[in-house]
Amino acid sequence: MWCCCGPSDLSPIQFLVLLLLNRKVMHGYELFKTINERFGEKWKLNPGGIYKTLAKLVEKGYIQEARVEDGKTVYEPTEKGGEALTQCIEWSADWIEFTKSCCPSCYKIEFKFETKRKEKQS
Repeated sequence: MWCCCGPSDLSPIQFLVLLLLNRKVMHGYELFKTINERFGEKWKLNPGGIYKTLAKLVEKGYIQEARVEDGKTVYEPTEKGGEALTQCIEWSADWIEFTKSCCPSCYKIEFKFETKRKEKQS
């Protein structure tokens, strides 16, 4: 359990992968490269760790697999994954607001976030 995700059962890497997939559907190696480019110095990952994380998120029902024409498997968030991500971000925003009230001069953070909501077809 990651303390900054409150009641969610997302680990830090699961949160990050779900957050990135919310922005763009990607395959595993593309996720690895994106994380490495943005957080390489702070977060050392290996490709195997990404694939284990993807498998865990599929198992939890937070993402789903889809095959594309070139044979690669891409991943996209499910409605359940979007809800977990939103819950985690809302909890984190509440936590930041609480800590900001304790020490206003220490925090200058603004949160803006949207999840992709799929229209339900009837």
